[in-house]
Amino acid sequence: MALTIHKSTNLAAILLVFLVFGVLVLTWTPARAQGEAAADATYKAKCAMCHGGNAEKSFDATKTDESLLNAVLTGVKPKMPSYEQKLSPDQAKGLIAYMKSLKK
Repeated sequence: MALTIHKSTNLAAILLVFLVFGVLVLTWTPARAQGEAAADATYKAKCAMCHGGNAEKSFDATKTDESLLNAVLTGVKPKMPSYEQKLSPDQAKGLIAYMKSLKK
């Protein structure tokens, strides 16, 4: 009888581990995917109207990341506003990477 209880306890523990693992796998979204989703939403809301749906207008992906970051954060006169108060440097970097990915 004790052997049966031990086996069922082990089985229950194994099932619990698989259940927890399954929940984690199904609900976990990688940080990169979350970052891409945020960059996509920001791009569509703030950038696409001027830069086009695929960053095909007025975006030079060959410029250095530093110069592109500066352009996003401080703006480019006379057309592009500053986003320094609206985006963190990390968000701006994510946006730049996203825009570069649209050009490919």
